[in-house]
Amino acid sequence: MSLETKTDLNLVQEPFPLKKERRGGALNLLLASLILEAGRMLEEGRTVNEVEEASQRAFSGPEGILSFCQRRGFSQIQAYLMYLAGPESEDELRKSYDNFFSLKSNIFSHPVDELTEIFGEEKNLELLDEMTVDLLVRRFWAVAFMVATELVGSRIIDLEQLEEACEQELGWQKGPFALMNQMGIQEAMRLVIEQLEISHRKEINFPVPPLLINQTQVNAPWVIRKQ
Repeated sequence: MSLETKTDLNLVQEPFPLKKERRGGALNLLLASLILEAGRMLEEGRTVNEVEEASQRAFSGPEGILSFCQRRGFSQIQAYLMYLAGPESEDELRKSYDNFFSLKSNIFSHPVDELTEIFGEEKNLELLDEMTVDLLVRRFWAVAFMVATELVGSRIIDLEQLEEACEQELGWQKGPFALMNQMGIQEAMRLVIEQLEISHRKEINFPVPPLLINQTQVNAPWVIRKQ
């Protein structure tokens, strides 16, 4: 697939040139991982409201993941996710993530008209269970921490550039590395291990990047230099 086609598929603009070319980009790959996790939560029986609220709380952004999908359009979302889940079994993305980006058991593999109906349901009619929402927030954090550290460790994008991209393009209050610093690197790793166990029960790979392992062993915050 040509670079031009990849650009056409993007869910958001990549604000920085990639340091190394790889299927999925950088900011788009991070966003897609959160969309996939939202879809897996819905397949588990979590409600649209729970997932939407948890994704918005996790990153203090202007909208939740599901609202973004509605606004971007389900056809475009599906096209990008199918591109990530494609048959390129020997490329660098698959070597790094194995089947993490698979659409197996994911609501976003459903026909577009079904998705439109599912997400078109009126929101904010139910009382949210705070314990459930908190658990989903932790899962979104874990996915973001895993993918962000893999991207930086694989030299796809600089740490500071990814932080800025999340804040400027996605509207997050803090990028993933600042969030890890806020909660502490040991707690961040604990969330990642919890998510690894959840994913493995579904036979979905959840790689723990060497960069995150090393930072946990050092037990120090990430150094985030201002651009």
